[in-house]
Amino acid sequence: MKYGYKLAWTFFGGMIAGAATASMVGRGKLRPCAAKGLSYIYDWKDKTVAACESMKEDCEDLAAEAKEAQELRKAKKQAEAAAIEEDVVEVDIVEDEKKH
Repeated sequence: MKYGYKLAWTFFGGMIAGAATASMVGRGKLRPCAAKGLSYIYDWKDKTVAACESMKEDCEDLAAEAKEAQELRKAKKQAEAAAIEEDVVEVDIVEDEKKH
């Protein structure tokens, strides 16, 4: 039963708010308020877009730095592997010379 009263009060509250809004629109008082509110929304949108673009640039910079670090690590591993192979070849040559 209480749910029915709550629903009725919500309905009547909506009707009153709608009537007040319609009255303000009819008198022309709502338009300046709506324009001012929308201007603040556009300001917020511009700030949000700027923040997102800044965040995007930061992420791109981070990705570029990570890619560079990965390439340096890969080059270092390849250089170490090449150095190990040279050591192995030298050891094989020395052992072959000892055998002969």
